[in-house]
Amino acid sequence: MNINVNRQFVLLDFELIDDPRFLEFVSSSEFGTYLILRRFIWRGGEDKPHFLNLHNLYKNDKLLVCSISNEKIASLLHLNDLTRVSKQLTKLEKYGVLKRIRTGRQNIYVLGEWYDYSEVKDGSKRLEWFYLEQKFGVSKLDLAQKAKSELHSQTSQTWPKEPHINIEENRKENTVNGVVKGGEKSSLHKLPDLGDPPEKTAYVAELILEALGDEQSQRFYQLVAAKIPEQAIREALSQIRADGARDPAKLFTYKIQRYALTQQKR
Repeated sequence: MNINVNRQFVLLDFELIDDPRFLEFVSSSEFGTYLILRRFIWRGGEDKPHFLNLHNLYKNDKLLVCSISNEKIASLLHLNDLTRVSKQLTKLEKYGVLKRIRTGRQNIYVLGEWYDYSEVKDGSKRLEWFYLEQKFGVSKLDLAQKAKSELHSQTSQTWPKEPHINIEENRKENTVNGVVKGGEKSSLHKLPDLGDPPEKTAYVAELILEALGDEQSQRFYQLVAAKIPEQAIREALSQIRADGARDPAKLFTYKIQRYALTQQKR
C-alpha cells in the first residue's frame, strides 16, 4: 500500500479474510499483539530519525519495522503478566509473521517490506507487503500486479480540463441534487437510501470529508453516505490512498459514480 497518507490504517486484503486459517489466527491471543506491532510501524524519513535507526531500515533497506517495549504492549492489552507478551511474540516469530532483531536495548520487529511500483521508481508509489500475507499465500508479485493494474487504469482515465471555478461549483451543486447534464438523474441519485440512522449517515459523511478534505462537496458526501454502504466507501478511500491520486476528491467521485452505475444495472 502507498503510505503517503495522513492517517494510519491496518489494511487487510480480502484474500486473507476469505482464508479460514487467517480467521483462526484472528481468534488467537497473539493477533492482538500483532495488531499493536502493525500500529507502531515506523515510516518516518531522515527528517524524523529514530534512536534505533528505524528510519534507515525503512528508507534504505525498505523494511516495515517497529520497536516497542513489552511493557507498552502489555499496557495496551491490559495485561499484568509480561511473560505472556514474551510468549506471544515468540509464537508470532515462529509462526512466520515477524522477524526479531535484538539490539541489546529494545527489540526491533520486522513485519514486512515495501516495494516501489511507480513507473519512474521515485518512491511515490509504495506497496506494503507483510509477512502475514506471505503466510497465507499472498505474494509480493500478486500485490504488485494488482497495484500496477490499478495505477494504469487510473492514469489511462482521461479527465476533462479544469473548468472555471464558478462552473465547477455549479457542477458540484447539481451532482449533490442528483442532476447531471441534460437534466437526468445520476446513477447515485437513483439508488435507494440505505435506511441507516441519521447519526451513522453523518458519521460516514464526516469520514469521507476527513479523508478527502473537500468541504465544498460536503452535501455530496452526505448523499453518498446515505446511499452507498460504508464498506464500499472505505474500500474506495483505501484504494485512493494507495494510488496516491493527484486529485483524490475527483477520483472518489468517479469511483462512486461507477459503483452506483454497477449497482443500478444489477
